[in-house]
Amino acid sequence: MSSEATSIPDTELDELRNAHFIEAAELARQLAEGAAPVLLDIRFRPGFAQPEAEYDAGHLPGAHYVHLPTVLADAGPHRSAVDGALPLPSAGALQCALRSYGINNDSAVVVYDNRHGLSAARAWWVLKWAGLVNVRVLDGGYGYWRSLGLPTTTQRPDTGAGSITLKAGLSPASGNLATIATDEAAAFPHGGILLDAREREHFVGTPGDPPAHIPGALSLPSSSTLDEDGLLLPPEVLRAQAEAAGLTPGAAVGTYCGAGVLAAHKVLTLATLGIEAALYVGSWSAWSATAAERN
Repeated sequence: MSSEATSIPDTELDELRNAHFIEAAELARQLAEGAAPVLLDIRFRPGFAQPEAEYDAGHLPGAHYVHLPTVLADAGPHRSAVDGALPLPSAGALQCALRSYGINNDSAVVVYDNRHGLSAARAWWVLKWAGLVNVRVLDGGYGYWRSLGLPTTTQRPDTGAGSITLKAGLSPASGNLATIATDEAAAFPHGGILLDAREREHFVGTPGDPPAHIPGALSLPSSSTLDEDGLLLPPEVLRAQAEAAGLTPGAAVGTYCGAGVLAAHKVLTLATLGIEAALYVGSWSAWSATAAERN
């Protein structure tokens, strides 16, 4: 995994950005012309009990509701705390869900959320990891879309009949995006840069409590990549952030958060700079569950 953002020309950065994000105006044009991609609505916030009700109150026309904890993660009873709060889904379960949204192997997919992309990035990551090629995140998310007065609906789309076929036995090690396990996360800062994508207060801990982060990790919150409207910051600003964090050519980069959602957004934004980063899927939820084994 290497980071070569400093050598990438601005024109190529624009291409990388457009390959990973889609602007609201462009998506609205596609909708109006009847050439819209498959739309997935990822309503998820930690502690938010009724994301589906919010979806039903209004969403993009044609968008399918996706329950992140059960579609983009393995919610089965067999999961262990050492796997983290949101371990990756099985290929069979994910394939079934994606087919119900009408997704084929060559489908163009756009994912969005109500958090300016911070949650939708988990869908982007999982779909790319599973082998889909054309997946983008709506820049600014649902809130920005509404602020522009663009169309919304309360009508659910029909269940799709997609034909996507995922590779049997899909696992973190066999996917198309890099992952790291808990033991690798512990050693990662010795040979690379491990980024903590949570808000700063979670990284430093609270008064009287020790810092709550993986030793050697650097704090670089995913929210710091967004402007006041929830839009992704300009490429030159993101590049300056990366360089300030020491993301230089040849560096190995890993990232984590609480449960592997915000960290997926970090992988996404670094990808717009041409920087590959590995995701610690279990993140802090897995790390803290195995703390006793390391002490």
